[in-house]
Amino acid sequence: MINRVGTVYIFVQDQDRAKAFYTEKLGMELRVDVPMGQDSGSRWLSVLPPGGQTDIVLRKFGEDWEHYREALGKSQALTLECDDIDETYQVYKARGVQFLGEPKSEFWGRFVVMVDSEGNRITLLQ
Repeated sequence: MINRVGTVYIFVQDQDRAKAFYTEKLGMELRVDVPMGQDSGSRWLSVLPPGGQTDIVLRKFGEDWEHYREALGKSQALTLECDDIDETYQVYKARGVQFLGEPKSEFWGRFVVMVDSEGNRITLLQ
């Protein structure tokens, strides 16, 4: 039986830039950063929110993943949760994270959309 989600991919153009964004600006833990393949120039690079259980793989585009290029820089099917969205918003904003508006409330919770170093839009939810 399935008991948890193992990994989630976010496709990126520049793994070093994405690594810096997710670890330095969002405060995630670097889990793995190792070369993949002999000549691919790509790495298996994953980060994890503090206390999280599901690694976020910052996957560089390659010819095997070209069909995902259209998703880069658009809204991703990923929601990151926090305990206090207003405080988290202020901390991340001070670190230079770009947001599309300010936190607001809907029937399903309080949220704001942020933009990562690659232009991907990710929902931050309380």
